[in-house]
Amino acid sequence: MIDCFQPQNRKRSIVSGILMLVATFFVSVCVAEISFPESILTFTDQEWLIGLWPKAYRYNIQVGLCALIIGGALIVPAFKIQKDFAIRALETLCRIGIGGMFIFASIFKIQNPHEFAVLVAQYQFFPALHLEFLNNFFALVYPQFELWFGLAMIVSPFVRESALAIFWMFVSFIIALGWALYHDLGITCGCFEIEGAADKAETWTSLIRDLILIWPTLWLATRKNKSLISIWKASK
Repeated sequence: MIDCFQPQNRKRSIVSGILMLVATFFVSVCVAEISFPESILTFTDQEWLIGLWPKAYRYNIQVGLCALIIGGALIVPAFKIQKDFAIRALETLCRIGIGGMFIFASIFKIQNPHEFAVLVAQYQFFPALHLEFLNNFFALVYPQFELWFGLAMIVSPFVRESALAIFWMFVSFIIALGWALYHDLGITCGCFEIEGAADKAETWTSLIRDLILIWPTLWLATRKNKSLISIWKASK
């Protein structure tokens, strides 16, 4: 492994780092546009834009996907300029981003287990399998998985195990959302908050988000088990 902190590589690492930061910004815009339409990184709900283009808010998914393409395109030259640094930066950003998202997603569920159990029941998945008794168990246990595996992704060296666990959680989310769409259930995703009924558009956005994020999670499952600090230690 090349030491990216040697003087001859430092300038290349700086350029690569800048490209990775800009790419991270665009990927964050993608997630915000698709999943958090009123966040600071969302553009399609800005008053000045809606004033110029009243229907801008309807194109949040398209804008998010365009931002993702731009972010992905910026990663390519970052890898060409300084591959070793770019890989370290990408793993760090993915671990913090995905792990942090799962920690954030677990908080309201742990605080409101009854409300989350009601939301899980609205999917009508366990009753269809004659497993109604799993509903409350799932609502109590699953948020704990999100919290602890999210923390492990960031603070522990066990990135492979954490990523595999989160990967299968993404698979379960995709199955649940696909189930809701197939059965035309007007329910909220339940990923980050409980708001009651929702339309199909919101379910589609949640599904698209999970289909995007499952790929970097799968990539993390192929990485060596190292802490975030160890990733940045120069090789001997």
